[in-house]
Amino acid sequence: MHPNRTKAALRAGGAVAGPIIGETRTVGAVKIMAQGGFDFLFIDMEHSMFNMETAASMVQMALACGITPLLRPTDNTYADVARALDSGAQGVIIPRVETAEQAAAAVSYAKYPPLGRRGAGGQGRNAYERRSVLQAVQESNAETLIVLQIESVAGVENVERIAAVPGVDVLLIGPQDLSIALETYGNFTDPTFVEAAQRIVAAGTQHNVATGMVEKEAAPFRRWYDMGMRFLVISSDTDMLSQGAERAMRGLEEFIQRANA
Repeated sequence: MHPNRTKAALRAGGAVAGPIIGETRTVGAVKIMAQGGFDFLFIDMEHSMFNMETAASMVQMALACGITPLLRPTDNTYADVARALDSGAQGVIIPRVETAEQAAAAVSYAKYPPLGRRGAGGQGRNAYERRSVLQAVQESNAETLIVLQIESVAGVENVERIAAVPGVDVLLIGPQDLSIALETYGNFTDPTFVEAAQRIVAAGTQHNVATGMVEKEAAPFRRWYDMGMRFLVISSDTDMLSQGAERAMRGLEEFIQRANA
């Protein structure tokens, strides 16, 4: 398995950043994001309409470009998690984790024995042909990044037990869903939301698990970074396209209005 530079940076206490990919179904978008300097790609299969074949192509392009491909499956099931990793993804982002039991299940799906129960298919994407089975298993277990999303009141209430599960690497706040659950509805500066975020960071710090947040712009990350978060999911392909389109149109508005006067 390719060395996971995102996991290595987090292990060393560094910060990493990457966008969500949910609309663009082309390896060209992967190359553009890699050229932008991001550490990882958050390839979303929970809310996007990607099929696995498309996602696998994007994962393989990410590996070729030196950017860490992380795939969010639809659900925390063995079939979804194992297949996501069989695509060659270097990690999974598991949505809607609310209990330590769900966290332990996610780890078991993502790790080969003796750390879990993932099945070994032997595909070339996992490089078994160039390594012994033992080496491939050991590398995959060491390099696979397991990110769990905390998105509900129950997740916050159980976060200390979730963070204590061996094999968990990152606790990532799902801000939209968590804000709805907390009845702050998209207000990430509301004291109730901030208090929940602080509890998540404290649990991560206690158990040596990185924590993270999703934002559309860079500026709000100062608050979360100062709080201790190091896994920074910034923007998405959709937001970047929207912002670029709006910026281009604003630049033309004066000319269009003058022409249409």
